Amino acid sequence: MDRRIILLTQFILSFGGGMSNIALLTLITKWFVSANYVGLYSFCLFVPRVLLATYIGGQVDRSKDLKRTLLSSMGWTALFMLIMTSSVILEIKHFWWLVMWALFYEIASSYYYPCLTKLLVVLFERSELSKLNASLSTAVTSANLFSGSVVTVAIGFVSLGVFLAIDLSLYLVGLVLFFALKVETKPSAETLSEPPVSLWNGVKVVKRLLGENYYLAPIFYIALIFNIVLAPQSVYFAELANNVFHDLKLLGLCNTLFVSGFLLGSLFYRVVDVRLKTHEYIIWALVLVPLAFGLIGAPARWSVYGGIVLLGFAIPLYNISTRLILQTKVSKETVATVSNSYHALLNATQPIGLLGFPYLISLWGIGSVLLGSAALLGLLTLGVVISKQISAELDI
Repeated sequence: MDRRIILLTQFILSFGGGMSNIALLTLITKWFVSANYVGLYSFCLFVPRVLLATYIGGQVDRSKDLKRTLLSSMGWTALFMLIMTSSVILEIKHFWWLVMWALFYEIASSYYYPCLTKLLVVLFERSELSKLNASLSTAVTSANLFSGSVVTVAIGFVSLGVFLAIDLSLYLVGLVLFFALKVETKPSAETLSEPPVSLWNGVKVVKRLLGENYYLAPIFYIALIFNIVLAPQSVYFAELANNVFHDLKLLGLCNTLFVSGFLLGSLFYRVVDVRLKTHEYIIWALVLVPLAFGLIGAPARWSVYGGIVLLGFAIPLYNISTRLILQTKVSKETVATVSNSYHALLNATQPIGLLGFPYLISLWGIGSVLLGSAALLGLLTLGVVISKQISAELDI
């Protein structure tokens, strides 16, 4: 029962979130007429994810009532969604006003995934986690694909505020569904110290993790570099739609193609499962990303579309593998803190991409930036694979 609730709720939340994400990116590009604003908006939302990640993970690990923590954070998230939706419908065209409420929304919603991570390891056996994570990834991407298709078709004649209102309504449905979860109320991690409250404490958590599991270090540091290039994905799509294909409606198509690839990657992981080892999934992800960037940077439209699908396919191969490694090699008592800290620091290089790549695109053009990134990532991947840095000890 809990499994069905989690999967269904994840689908519902992702469907609404996918619509509002495309709508907001389209809105910002339309209102402020610059991809730089998309990058700045993404950067502003990124900051609390990093600075508060360890603190939030610690709070979740120490929660005596995990279900109550989840529902409370979702309630606050819904309130901030309501304010943002009202602002868009009333056409309050002030960039920093939108950013302010988006920040509050981001902080409140940041409790969701550490709560979900904790729920998975508390409610399910280790042997169930591989297929369950792949199923969650499939649910998310199916919802995003469906929502992207809806927005692409309807964006020409439906107000962007309507998409945000639908997202809010679906979020409230998800909140109600989570009331049916059966989670025991009991003290959690009583022997642990007080929750870490700073980014530096998050660094210590990850440093300890990498020290105790040395084979994690290479994939962590490689991902730091890859994330510089992957972070401004929304900027790439906005730039391709607006300045290459000269049709802003294609932003929805780019997102739909990416999510289609992501869905295929998630399904591939679920179907193949144990036939490939965890470290092999990671190697394939590292190989496919630079290839995808090379295709996206090519002048032919079919190549761009194919590259976007391939990029989407590669991401879950890495993401699901990393999630599984942390869920199975970290104790239940600290999994939210460690997982949240790990992913926060993993994304610490994203601001370089979010702020730097729009500037590079304005200087050299989207094609040159994408092809240059493909070459650099390809060389890095080649060196990593040849030197056998991706260890079989990553396998669960």
